[in-house]
Amino acid sequence: MQIQRECAGGDRLGHEDNEVQSAVRFAVLAAVAGVVFLIVAALWASTCKGAMAIDTTACGAPQLTILAFGAPLILLAAGCRAFLRTYRIWRSSGTWWAWQGAGWFLFVLMMVTLTMGVPPIAGPVLAG
Repeated sequence: MQIQRECAGGDRLGHEDNEVQSAVRFAVLAAVAGVVFLIVAALWASTCKGAMAIDTTACGAPQLTILAFGAPLILLAAGCRAFLRTYRIWRSSGTWWAWQGAGWFLFVLMMVTLTMGVPPIAGPVLAG
């Protein structure tokens, strides 16, 4: 017979808990959504230059700005949601650390997509 212990922080070690699985699934799906948006935005913005400029309406300054900041905003919202979930689970003495890890992962990925996506997509729009 295994003895179940509670940590000083309130984690229920040894208990069946789906929070870790849910946090990992949420982080992976949010990361995929953000990265896919970044790739689609980069491909779309690449058609706005030179002889490839097919649709000038979709290549204006507002559209390119939305494309540039879309992926970081998706990841920011997902990270905030993960931190909110962390707080709620912590208040109910659940396994909160997985959601906090998911939130930090999404925030770091947001910073990476912000530095990778904005200059190539909306650089000319923001510069001038």
